[in-house]
Amino acid sequence: MSGFPIVDLILGIIFVYFMLSIIASSAVEIILTFSRARANLLREWLLKIFDKEFNKGGDAGKSLGRVIMDHGAIAGLTKTGSSPTYIKARDFASALLEKISLDPDNPSKVAENIEGYIEVINNTDLLPTDLKRVLLGYAHEIQNRAEEGITKTMSKLEMFNSKIENWYDSSMERLTGELKRRYSIRITAVAAIILTVTLNADSIALAKYLYSNTEVRTKFAMAAYSAGQDSALVKKVNEMRITSIDTAITAPDTEAIKLEIKNKIAEIESAKKGLAYVMPLTWKKGELNENGSLSFYLLFAKIAGLLATILAIMMGAPFWFDLMNKVSNLRGSGSKPAKSPEESDN
Repeated sequence: MSGFPIVDLILGIIFVYFMLSIIASSAVEIILTFSRARANLLREWLLKIFDKEFNKGGDAGKSLGRVIMDHGAIAGLTKTGSSPTYIKARDFASALLEKISLDPDNPSKVAENIEGYIEVINNTDLLPTDLKRVLLGYAHEIQNRAEEGITKTMSKLEMFNSKIENWYDSSMERLTGELKRRYSIRITAVAAIILTVTLNADSIALAKYLYSNTEVRTKFAMAAYSAGQDSALVKKVNEMRITSIDTAITAPDTEAIKLEIKNKIAEIESAKKGLAYVMPLTWKKGELNENGSLSFYLLFAKIAGLLATILAIMMGAPFWFDLMNKVSNLRGSGSKPAKSPEESDN
């Protein structure tokens, strides 16, 4: 028997929350991938910010945002007229500068220095006024730094591109917040409710079960220790921490979407296996009845237990992973929990 039953109990509950959070997160990713929420939000942003009509060459009549999405450096395998799921900052900067500096009479001509881009930005009517000021501010700052002899490791054009890339990355961070607010949080809440109610994942019943079942509690404590050292889980959790507008497949290709969904289903199955030792996560006939009739006390306890699990899942897998490691380290200051009889025989 473990010398730290309370700590093992806490670890067991945290481990269950962690596994359930992974299942919910994977389900959310499937929905976001299938609905192409990231691509739609990115397209909405591009068309809103770069809404001026592009009146050059074969793209005349389109908005600058649409032209950027269709640029060869960005579109890749994306079907014409579709929007990419994400755009790399370097590709965005290249496409933006190439399009606003395009000379229909001499398509091969490009700005050769920072002064050339300053002239282009000053003369273009494709950019919003505030963005023009931002870009011109970057350009003049670089010029001033060059005059002071500060720019030694990068050319002025490289620094200018880097400034634009940083601006784009900052915009993507804000867009990521919008993605979470508009889609991820709501979908996660729905997924948590469905998952919890379907599995009857009652936190109160779970705590009672683990408290009274030493063998299962010990197995879960050991699983929690192992999870913190599992490279695949660590990688998965780190990916969850960076959930953003650019963390999905790069093109709305049917096969790519199928592969992404297949991977998420595999993650769900893996998480379900991690719960293999837990009490049967199913509804039992008459579990809310007492003496043959509905017990309002049991009903209230059930609602409270389910609600606690839903709120726990909403905290996210990274939160529970970090907490699990902290509690594991606390428990690790003593002896590890004893192995189960089955594991001792192996």
